[in-house]
Amino acid sequence: MSSQPPIAPAMMLNIFTTIAGDLQRVEATIEEALVTDVPLLQEVSTHLLHAGGKRIRPALLLLTAKFPGVPLERVLPVAAAVELIHMASLVHDDVVDESRVRRGRPTVNAQWSNQISVLTGDYLFAKAFAMLAQTGNTRVVEIMANTVYEISKGELAQIASYFDVAQTEADYYERIAQKTGYLLAECCRLGGVIAGVEEEQIQALFDYGMGVGLSFQIADDLLDFHGSAKTVGKPVGGDLKLGILTLPVIYALANSADSEELRAIILTRAVGDQQVERAKEILAACGAFDYARQQADHHLAQGQAALDRVPDLETREALKDLAHFVINRSF
Repeated sequence: MSSQPPIAPAMMLNIFTTIAGDLQRVEATIEEALVTDVPLLQEVSTHLLHAGGKRIRPALLLLTAKFPGVPLERVLPVAAAVELIHMASLVHDDVVDESRVRRGRPTVNAQWSNQISVLTGDYLFAKAFAMLAQTGNTRVVEIMANTVYEISKGELAQIASYFDVAQTEADYYERIAQKTGYLLAECCRLGGVIAGVEEEQIQALFDYGMGVGLSFQIADDLLDFHGSAKTVGKPVGGDLKLGILTLPVIYALANSADSEELRAIILTRAVGDQQVERAKEILAACGAFDYARQQADHHLAQGQAALDRVPDLETREALKDLAHFVINRSF
């Protein structure tokens, strides 16, 4: 995908070496926060924790807070809270999308029910904001409240756009910024806020995170066409079947010689495996996948360039490497 060589898992471990101990502390903080005397809630929370995940969001926060003299204790509760917010959003997403598998494991709604999923997501959101409030930093609480607001708007915009063949690239970018970009970007902003650096550097960290977030979502959209169920952690081709039109599809609708056929496939609102395969042929023929990869590279480059405006950050190179891993993780 990128002009840079893909980052191997071993290199990913090297990226996290500088914060390996910090991430272990974050994990312990999350586990402690989710201890409850309600057996069902404890069972569901344990299921979510064991589902894993790369903890990209707390890692970004830890890395962007690595300014001289910033104590880890100041960062830990916020890093744990942002992961809880991410977990909550995924639990709710799986209900909305009727997903049965995530990261190779049954979703909460598949193993229990939609009711339990919704209430568990609410619980995780409440727990996260209680942890943020305990920091005594009202700006931190405000930033994450606005982030959840943007995520919710993005989810609603996505539902409203199902099978809408008239949507534009601008519509797509607004939606993915809300759904994905803001959480990553605000994690990076929080690093600077907690560190107490100047606003110019805080904005630069946000810009880095947004560039990574947009690249991440485009890469994820490509994985939905080219990944395997094992790699993606959920069935492939699911977006188009649901009516979620991602960047390659929107590009092909505007530029493919077979755009009318693609439009007809989408408007049936009954997209199966055969229709997904035909759509992939149309997208490949018009260069839609190549275009999407180029756009991912473009946003990644913009994000990395923003780090040059943060000269005192000790982890700039690790953040640049992490950005490449995020969008090259399966290409």
